[in-house]
Amino acid sequence: MHRKEIWIDGDTLFYKDHGNLEKVNLQTLKYAYIQILGDVPFLFLFADHQHYISTELNGFDEVYPELSNRFHFDNTTFFAVTKAKKEDDKVKIWTKKMAQNYQILDSYPDDEDFGYEVYTAPKQMVSWDTTYEQLEALGCIETYFSDFGVKYLRFKYPVRIGALLILQLEIYAENTRANAPVQEFFVQLYDETNTDQSYQQLRELWIDEHIDIDQYGYERNDQCHLRFALSKGIEASICYTYDADYGYDDGSTSLHFYNQRQYHHLLENQAYETVMQVTEIISFHKKLDMSISYTKSSAIKNVPFKIRQLLKNQSGVWVDDVNQKIGFAGIDTALILDFDEIKYFTFQNILPAKGPGYADFMVHLSTEEYLYVFTADTYFFDQFAQRLEHMTKIAVEIPQAYYNC
Repeated sequence: MHRKEIWIDGDTLFYKDHGNLEKVNLQTLKYAYIQILGDVPFLFLFADHQHYISTELNGFDEVYPELSNRFHFDNTTFFAVTKAKKEDDKVKIWTKKMAQNYQILDSYPDDEDFGYEVYTAPKQMVSWDTTYEQLEALGCIETYFSDFGVKYLRFKYPVRIGALLILQLEIYAENTRANAPVQEFFVQLYDETNTDQSYQQLRELWIDEHIDIDQYGYERNDQCHLRFALSKGIEASICYTYDADYGYDDGSTSLHFYNQRQYHHLLENQAYETVMQVTEIISFHKKLDMSISYTKSSAIKNVPFKIRQLLKNQSGVWVDDVNQKIGFAGIDTALILDFDEIKYFTFQNILPAKGPGYADFMVHLSTEEYLYVFTADTYFFDQFAQRLEHMTKIAVEIPQAYYNC
């Protein structure tokens, strides 16, 4: 007797994929398609992320009717596409009907440059410069985690940005710096028809009909995507995806707000610069940009003036035995860590294949996390491994290179 390869337990669908057991949270299911790949019909489900489920799995014939009865799939289309087996055929069989979650106001204050209004009682105007920790202290947001453990923040009240009133605006909060202003807001907007009407309304609200669209993005048959300045230092993007070879239409417009303002005070490090001592230094003899943003890590500071002089404005690594610190100098910013924060270094080389070749300089922390600090040409960092180990007394690992496939 063959063991089941797909089954349902409560609100979770389990299925086997390339030897791995995958699961779908059916409570978050947004849409479903029948798709032919390599002459095999697949049930495509989207619930937080994509799931391609082979109809040839043992147990599928029992699971599909249960799914169809629960969500009212278009069975006529499902079985017609499955029977025809036309390669790359892809047809929607179900979409979750979503209520409209925004409103465009007829009258509103001209306050987009300052920030956004949260519809608490009474309402609160919140500056774009408000930090994550300040926003949490206001009591108007809640935290949740995705199935992958990614942290998000969600407003508990409607939020007005200019003329647009959004019912449930969200914030990316993974790998963020608590005392930095919020960097990105997002929401999936649905109009009452669950079509691209939401995109058209936002386009009309924010984009002049006479402008050259190519300056802001593109509008194609498969997808429309525009990014533009909303206010001083704040950009917005709107994106709608249609059914196409690689696209799936879920009826929503993806709206994002990006904080592009500069907060130079977060880079100041005068307390350390006045006492720093450079015990030893390695120059890369070239400029390498820092891969970490100061908005994500409080360890990112301005490159100290003394280091700029010693490196002659090139990039490199320095050790300060007196203050027990190791610094990594980029072009404009530096990562400065305490000795005991670092577990070891890795130079990972990637060989060119479908993608380009390059090398990553990684710092592994005592917290078991790791940071991508620099990127350069393949094998570039290897020449510094021995000296870096000697200078820092910290191990450098150089794993086997692999192809960028």
